[in-house]
Amino acid sequence: MRREHTELNGSHQQKVDFQVLTRDQVIDIHHTALEVLSRTGVNFPLREARKILSSAGCHVEDNRVYFPSGLVEWAIDSAPSQMTLFNRDGDKAMIIGGTNVTFGPGPTLLNMRDTETGKRRKFQKQDTVNVARLCDALDNIDWVMGFGTIDDVPHEHSDRHEFEAMIKNTSKPIIVWSYTKEGMKDILDMALTVRESEKELRRKPFIISYSEPISPLTHDKDATRKLLFTAEHGIPTIHSPALQGGASAPVTVAGQLVQGTAENLSGLVLSQLQREGLPYFFGGVSSVMDMKTAILAYGAPEKELASAAYMDIANYYNLPTWGTAGCTDSKVFDQQSAIEGTLSTLFSALSGANLIHDVGYMESGSTGSLEQVVMVDEVISMAKKFIDGIEINVDTLALEVIDEVGHGGNHLTHKHTMDNFREVAWEPTLLDRNNRDSWKKRGGKTLKKRATERVRRILNEHQPKPLSDDVIEKIDAVIDKL
Repeated sequence: MRREHTELNGSHQQKVDFQVLTRDQVIDIHHTALEVLSRTGVNFPLREARKILSSAGCHVEDNRVYFPSGLVEWAIDSAPSQMTLFNRDGDKAMIIGGTNVTFGPGPTLLNMRDTETGKRRKFQKQDTVNVARLCDALDNIDWVMGFGTIDDVPHEHSDRHEFEAMIKNTSKPIIVWSYTKEGMKDILDMALTVRESEKELRRKPFIISYSEPISPLTHDKDATRKLLFTAEHGIPTIHSPALQGGASAPVTVAGQLVQGTAENLSGLVLSQLQREGLPYFFGGVSSVMDMKTAILAYGAPEKELASAAYMDIANYYNLPTWGTAGCTDSKVFDQQSAIEGTLSTLFSALSGANLIHDVGYMESGSTGSLEQVVMVDEVISMAKKFIDGIEINVDTLALEVIDEVGHGGNHLTHKHTMDNFREVAWEPTLLDRNNRDSWKKRGGKTLKKRATERVRRILNEHQPKPLSDDVIEKIDAVIDKL
């Protein structure tokens, strides 16, 4: 086919992404979720929540709340499509919304794969310190979560100890997990030591609150109290479900999406009634229960389909999103953990999820690995390079360069190569591209060995930006009163 030559003006670059659901499929899920909310309803055991929802027009019977579709649509329209997240020092860190992808670890692991011994053990407070320092040093980890449930402090206070360990050991934004409203209040008090006032924290937020409903279709009292508290104080909120298909949700992915959407939207309505315009993140973890083992399969393709589909639904609502990646069902850092961690990272990046958590999760969400975090950090860099796409302009098309080098020439010494190779070529920092002789001279190290060495080097050498003595004293005062 002959085409007229058109002279290029400017630069064109198409971001690489994908959709799992068509718009019609999203609308079907949306309308079905509205039907669930109005016909089946959602349990809210907390009386205060039922009172707020009833006053807004919901029908209430005992603990069951039935949502009118108009109220749900109002809440969707009220929540912002994006927000700016700052770091601990008050500098702009990232814009969360659209298809901007960011990555971080997750919460609540019970065990840790010890970097020094290689053994699995209970999660300790030092592990939270270590993951915060590690993430602080890694270029492709954008924010921090506590990673695990600390076992060597009183359980009822471990959420406060977790936040203390994070705020002292990273200046990156933090997503916080608390057990109760009281725990969230103490976390807010510690956050205010670096922001001085709630008004300033709302102006430059560096924390986001994470909580969950209980599937199927229940918001327990503690989670609901936290949801109301974070809304009251203007703290951006994630309140998304963790669905197990065939157990706590329908076995079909479509059914999981309907139930998960209903659970997301019921929390959204309550948060917007408490504070209209509060940033609220849509998404969740949704996968199948392996019928042979009864585990929530973290490396399953169904999880990746559901996670990407949540992004399609959220984009229809124009809400910022909460995704999952970098995790595995493997028990150790091995080929399986690399396969599952890599594929989930690429799929989540392509889906355009905004806050992608659970980097470093192993053993179906029960054990953490710092080596897995380091490996996925490298994979994130590769994925971001891929989704950035290809820049098309006069310089990159290189017509004059091709003509100058001609037939059988050499591009290696051409100025165009010298001017552009650093910008256009992705360079590994953990993966190995040496020839065999060079690789052997460097010790012939496997990926596992290189990842372990990087973890140890960062923990031995990296020093996060310290807080002032005055701020540390105030944070310590919150912990000391527990």
